[in-house]
Amino acid sequence: MQEATVEQAPASASGPTSATSPQAAPRARSTFALLWLSETAFDLGTTLVSFAVGVWIFSQTGSAQDYSLSILFAVLAGMLATPFAGAFADRYDRRWVVLCCDLGAIAGTFAIVTALVYGRAGIGALYLYAAAASALGALRRPAIRVAISRFVPKDRFAQVGGLTGVSRALVQVGAPTAAGFLMARLGLQGVMATQLCLLLGGAALMFAALTRAGDRVRGGTIAAKTGLLGGAMNSFGGAFGYLREQPLMRALLLYGALVQCLMVLATTLLTPMVLSTHSSDVLGLVMSVGIVGGLLGSIVVATAWIRRNLMHWILACDALQCAAVLIAGYATGPAWWCATAFVCLFCGSTSVACSHALWMRKAPLSRQGSIFSLVAASNMLVMCVVLLIGSWLADAVLEPALREGGALDATVGGWFGSGRGRGIGFLFFVSGAIGLALTSFALASRRLRRLETLVADRCDP
Repeated sequence: MQEATVEQAPASASGPTSATSPQAAPRARSTFALLWLSETAFDLGTTLVSFAVGVWIFSQTGSAQDYSLSILFAVLAGMLATPFAGAFADRYDRRWVVLCCDLGAIAGTFAIVTALVYGRAGIGALYLYAAAASALGALRRPAIRVAISRFVPKDRFAQVGGLTGVSRALVQVGAPTAAGFLMARLGLQGVMATQLCLLLGGAALMFAALTRAGDRVRGGTIAAKTGLLGGAMNSFGGAFGYLREQPLMRALLLYGALVQCLMVLATTLLTPMVLSTHSSDVLGLVMSVGIVGGLLGSIVVATAWIRRNLMHWILACDALQCAAVLIAGYATGPAWWCATAFVCLFCGSTSVACSHALWMRKAPLSRQGSIFSLVAASNMLVMCVVLLIGSWLADAVLEPALREGGALDATVGGWFGSGRGRGIGFLFFVSGAIGLALTSFALASRRLRRLETLVADRCDP
C-alpha cells in the first residue's frame, strides 16, 4: 500500500536551485573543482602508501599473509567507523569533520615518518597506521558526498561520479610507478613524506572549498542532543528507517552488495589466477588494460550527460560485467583476459557512477550521511567476507579438486580443464554465472527497473 502511494508521487524535478542559478553556477563549478582536486590528492597519497607498505612488509617478512592482514585490518577499521561517519555528516559542520579527519591523518603520517627516520617502525605500527587511515577515510567520505549532493544539480550527479572515476583511474595508473620510483630512491620514508605533503595540500583545498560553499552545504545547524554513541545509533537507525519506508531502495542496497561481493572476489583472485600459468608481465598487461577500460568508462559517464534511466544503465552494465567475469574464468589466454578485464572495469566504473548518482538523488537530505555510511558499511562487510572466505575456498578446495587426479578432475575438469589456476578460474566462472543470473532476475523485475520513477526524489529546501 505504501509503495502504491510512492508510485503515484512523481519524482521531483531537478529544477533550478541556488546551485544552478546563473550567478551560482560558476561558484558551484569552482567549489567542485577544489573538492575534486583535494580528493584526487587524498586518493593518490592513499594508493602510494598502500603499494609501498605492501612492498615493505613483503620485503621484511616474505609473507603474503602479513600483507593480507594489513588490508583486512584496514577494512575492519573502516567498517567500524561508518556508524559514526553518518552521524558526523548529518549533525555537524562538515568543514570541521573533514578537517579533523585530515589533521588526524597528517599526525599519523608524521608519526610514521619520524619512526622510520629513527628506525623504530615495525609491522605492528604499519598495521595500526593502515587501520587508522582507513577509519579516518571512512569518517570523512560521507561528509564530502553529502556536501557535493547539496550544491551540484541532480542531473549532474552521474557526471560527478564519472569525474571521480577518472581521477581514481589515473591514480591507479600512475601511483604504482611513482611509488616504485620513490621506494627505490628514498625508501618507505620518502613515500610517507610525499603522503604528508599531499595530505596538507588536500586538507587546505577541502577546507577552502567547503568554506566558500555556504552554510547550507556545510551543515551543522541542528544542535546535537545526544552523545556520540547515541548519535551513531540514531544515524544508523535513521538509515534503516528509510530503507523500511522504501522497499525498492532496500532491494537496490541488497542487489548492489551481492554484485559487489562477486566483483571483489573476481578482482582479488585475478593475480593468483594469472600468475599460476603466466609471468608477472602478463599480469601487468591484463591489469593495465583493465585500468584503461575503467578510465574510459568513467570518461564516458563524465562527458555523456546521463539524466535519466540510471537503473537501466546499472543493470545493463552489471550484466555485461558478470558475463566478462564468467568468460575470464573459462579462458586461459592473455588475449581473452585482457578483453574481459577491459569490459569488466569499463562497465563497473559506469555502474558505480550511476549507482552513486541514484543514491544521491533519492536519499533524503536530512539522512544522507547516515544512508551513505550504511551503503559503505555493507560494501566493506562484503570485502571482509570475501577476504576471509574467497581465497580459502580457492586454495583449499577448488585448486586441489581441479588438479590432475583431483576430486573434480574427471567431472568438472573434463569440460573446464584441470591444472594450476583452474580452480580459481572455476570460481570466476561460478561467480560470473551467479552474478549474471542475479542481474537477469533484476532486469526481469518491472518494479526494480522502474525504481527511478517509483521512488520519489529527495525534497530540496
